[in-house]
Amino acid sequence: MRAHRTLVSWAFYDFANTIFSAVVLTTYFPLYLTEITGTNWSLGAATTGSMVLAALAIPVLGALSDQTGKTKNYLIRTTVLAVAFLFCFVLTKNPILLTILFLIACFFFHASLVFYNTLLPVAAPPEHQGFASGLGTGLGYLGVVVALPLMHIVDGSLGRVWVFPASGILFLLFALPLFLFVPERDVEHPIKFRRQLWGEEWRKLRGTIRGLATEPKLLLFLGGNFFVVDAMNSLIFWVSVYTREVFNPGQSDIISFLLILNASAFAMGLLNGVLTDRIRAFPTMILSSATLALMLVGLTFITDFWLFRLVAVTAGAFAISGIWTAGRKVLLELAPANSVGEYFGLYGLTTKISVVASLLFSVTADVSGFQSALWILVFPAAVGCAFLIASAMVPLK
Repeated sequence: MRAHRTLVSWAFYDFANTIFSAVVLTTYFPLYLTEITGTNWSLGAATTGSMVLAALAIPVLGALSDQTGKTKNYLIRTTVLAVAFLFCFVLTKNPILLTILFLIACFFFHASLVFYNTLLPVAAPPEHQGFASGLGTGLGYLGVVVALPLMHIVDGSLGRVWVFPASGILFLLFALPLFLFVPERDVEHPIKFRRQLWGEEWRKLRGTIRGLATEPKLLLFLGGNFFVVDAMNSLIFWVSVYTREVFNPGQSDIISFLLILNASAFAMGLLNGVLTDRIRAFPTMILSSATLALMLVGLTFITDFWLFRLVAVTAGAFAISGIWTAGRKVLLELAPANSVGEYFGLYGLTTKISVVASLLFSVTADVSGFQSALWILVFPAAVGCAFLIASAMVPLK
């Protein structure tokens, strides 16, 4: 019974953090900032900056959790700080200040995800980690279904800026089960944090990165994950603006579409969790990545809103939930038990620096339109899928 409570409590953090991702990153901040500035490039620059800042620190943060055994402690701190900066959004409408607050909030949000993923071995034994990851992915998207209608009410009654602190409250509320019921990660010979440890882990990380040439399976996986997530992050981040600009539906229609999409992703997350445990993580991730690439090609020709929604809630939900679900399990299969945090830091690095396509997409959208800009995302999705296939073919040491 306690094991089930631990698994579900861990998975509910996905429910919590996806509220931040969907409400702040995907839906309301893109709409809020583009309405204030009247341009798309500023939004692309803001999201790129937040990812780059996170990428510089995340690998070392993961390695520090391996050394100190304070993974859950760090998770709590970064979560609280991300929420605190969301509350600061109500203080200004200055685009520069808003962008700075967005960068800081996103930095702590992205850092929290590394610590969360590193706790997956605590949440479930190896034979059930695919299901645990899939349940987390599914609950994450279910969190969007719960949060978006509530935020729509807040937007209509209090104003759009109050959506950000309200989403922070929900984020913190649904993170409490993990804070209360998931034990701290067990690390052999933990050491106390000191300032010198930061520099030591940076030097160790540089050695690990240089040594990737001798680990072709890991290197190809990280490269494939970089390209696939580059396409996926861009698609997720721009979906609400893309829908508005290409099909021109009302705000309620956009919210309705996103609710259906995330409800479908909940079911697809559970499906991909089962597939990850039964047919293994690599085949599931490759299938999801190939689906993403083919879907992006198809969307470039779709001009009917009904057909666009149908493709998104089927192929899109399957692809996105599968990449997250299987990717975490693949990483655990490749990581030594005493370096899970460091490896998840490298995994987080590939997801956070996967921002090139988002910036190129925004520039292309300003120049030639959003539908043409989709071709910018097809290339990284296809290249990433090819890398993952090559990685799966390399024998595991």
